Amino acid sequence: MGVRRASRVLAGVLAVGLVAGPLAGAAAASGAGRHHLPFACGQDWTGSTRPKHQPSVDSIDFNRADDLGRLVLASASGLVTRVEDTGARSYGRWIEVQHFDGHSTVYAHLKVQWVVPGQFVDQGTPLGRVGATGGVSGPHLHYEQRLGRKVVPAAFGDLPFTYGLPQRSANCADVPLAGDWDGDRAEEVAVFRREAGRGRFELATAAGATPLQFGRATDLPVVGDWDGDGLSDVGVRRQGTRAFLMRTRDGTVLRQKLGLRKDVPITGDWDGSGTTDVGIWRPGVARFRLLMPDGRHHVVRLGDRSSQPVTGDWNGDQVTDLGVYDASDATFRLRTVSRNGAVVVTEVPLGLTGDLPVTGDWDGNGVTDLGTWAPATATYTLRVSPRLVVRRAGATAELRTVVFGRPR
Repeated sequence: MGVRRASRVLAGVLAVGLVAGPLAGAAAASGAGRHHLPFACGQDWTGSTRPKHQPSVDSIDFNRADDLGRLVLASASGLVTRVEDTGARSYGRWIEVQHFDGHSTVYAHLKVQWVVPGQFVDQGTPLGRVGATGGVSGPHLHYEQRLGRKVVPAAFGDLPFTYGLPQRSANCADVPLAGDWDGDRAEEVAVFRREAGRGRFELATAAGATPLQFGRATDLPVVGDWDGDGLSDVGVRRQGTRAFLMRTRDGTVLRQKLGLRKDVPITGDWDGSGTTDVGIWRPGVARFRLLMPDGRHHVVRLGDRSSQPVTGDWNGDQVTDLGVYDASDATFRLRTVSRNGAVVVTEVPLGLTGDLPVTGDWDGNGVTDLGTWAPATATYTLRVSPRLVVRRAGATAELRTVVFGRPR
């Protein structure tokens, strides 16, 4: 991990509310989730096949008007296992994703590929664009659902796929987030909801769920205090343009271009100024690249390709630290730097395989806490502790549960 010292601390846990069962374990899973059409929420696509369709009659060729260059999305969460280019034959540019339920999916004839082998992708993550590469007569997306090496009849939602009829994409998954929406210094949960043609943030406040429309359904959401007023604002990164779009409380939209199309967006206060900055995590090399206020780029290596980046102030020094969450073993790996420059990585198990990470200061004590969101039940499990790591023997961290968002 590129660190001088790593520690693993298994803190005891006081279960609160609905929490029960193991907190971590590679064999356990919170729910495999259903597949949805590999296109933006609300788009209509028609799938076809033919008797000699290779490699199986159960493969699907998706088309719609003006389909060349349309975004292709992951139909369910998983790990990218292959990113290949066979040139002018066969699949051309294609991607394979392995899912947590044992199935895999193939996306072929792509114009561009925006992921790397080993990378975690959430349901709805842009993988690339519809193209006409390989052995084709025209643009389309060749799609397969597989079990082992066998292509199986595709199902989306709870229904088997019907060839030859336009079908509307329900790839409209909520994405978990957190922020201080009311200025009380404690952070509350939220979701970014992918809707037809647009994105919408749903913020958990004392008044209930507060909607805030911003961005597109295919954007990747971010949160930060862009203007330093002590309140969290919303934002997105548009992968096709590499641009962060950040909305302040008065409706002003700030724009910052950073990184590559394959990068994953992150945010944090890198210098302790009270204003949130932007950065990216590059899965191909497992490196964070932070854009400092003076324009410099600070690069940190942490995790591996399958990690999901997380940020937070793990030690309460008002400077945002870095971390990763690994879905395969449901463990956070959190990096801090001491005053003398020593780097420490602390491992904290939390959640089940397939959960999504979320971080926030749940109790307002100035130290960022950890959490997970279970897609199958839309349940947040929030770990609250006076310190990030409970070092005293027998000490416990409190777990709180919040049901918020739409189950997948």
